[in-house]
Amino acid sequence: MAKILLVFVGLLSAFSIYYTYKSSADCKQRINTLQTKLAEKDKLIDKLKKEKEEILAKYKQIEEKIKKANKALKRKGIKLTLPQGGTYITNPKDINLYTKKLNLSLEKIIKTLSDYPVGVPLYGRITSRFGWRRDPFTGKRAFHTGLDLRATYKQPIFATANGKVVYAGWGKGYGKMVKIKHKHGYTTLYGHMYYIKVRAGQYVKAGQIIGYAGSTGRSTGVHLHYEIRRYGKLINPIKFLYLNSRNSF
Repeated sequence: MAKILLVFVGLLSAFSIYYTYKSSADCKQRINTLQTKLAEKDKLIDKLKKEKEEILAKYKQIEEKIKKANKALKRKGIKLTLPQGGTYITNPKDINLYTKKLNLSLEKIIKTLSDYPVGVPLYGRITSRFGWRRDPFTGKRAFHTGLDLRATYKQPIFATANGKVVYAGWGKGYGKMVKIKHKHGYTTLYGHMYYIKVRAGQYVKAGQIIGYAGSTGRSTGVHLHYEIRRYGKLINPIKFLYLNSRNSF
């Protein structure tokens, strides 16, 4: 009987040692698995942080570009309000909100550029500037009310802003001409056309072809005479042709 008890105790001890070992091995395996998962999570967190920093950096670049565009527009008397908070974005909701603000700001700039007569009406070299000059017909000193842009015969002429055509026809000295009224008190005039493509009362968009270059009226060759006025007062168009620091008021 005693021998049987000893054998039984021995077996219990053996099983206890086996299960203790097995339990310890399982614990180690679980610990290793958890450590692996934690390491993977740390890598994922680092990756997400890096991606967030890259996104924020891109947004910051966009914001800086918008600010530069805003400065260029301010030089022409055009003011815009930009969204703020690029460096204070902390979560995805903030990023989405800031993205919407940036998009709205870009849309506002695009709309503003379309409402103001910014840009060139025709791609050609400036042959005569705004201001006093020697009249090509009389040789006397005379005031030139706009810019002359060299053109090829029948070269397209574009409206520089959204607006309503208030006159399309023959103008004394201007030949075939188009006059467009824009927002904020601006009007633009395009003279010496070969052919007029729009009519009075018609609404046009910035960049729309309104006619083709010619040499009608008081002209010495094929070119476009381009004028800008605000509330009837003449403005030097060179200030509106290009968005650069030299074109300040």
